[in-house]
Amino acid sequence: MGTPVKFARTAPDFVFELDQLVDIRISDEWGQVKARSQYASGENQYLIHYQAADKCARSEWFGESELEAAYDDRYPGCPVFAPVELPEGAKAEDYPQ
Repeated sequence: MGTPVKFARTAPDFVFELDQLVDIRISDEWGQVKARSQYASGENQYLIHYQAADKCARSEWFGESELEAAYDDRYPGCPVFAPVELPEGAKAEDYPQ
């Protein structure tokens, strides 16, 4: 007998990055990707921190198909990320198009 052949299943790539802002498709809510998880059989999952319709902050897991990337109309096609604390002396600027 020859050497046994091993088959490895590759997990699907993540569509969304950590700290990326996403829209929840079933509502008008949006939030920040705080964590993500891959499964051998099933779609990727994302822990989204968001403000629910009742104004309470929530963190819940959503499937990839339930989310879509949030975009800024001023920069079409560019994903939006949650703000971060800038290093001392640094400043953020909005460049005109």
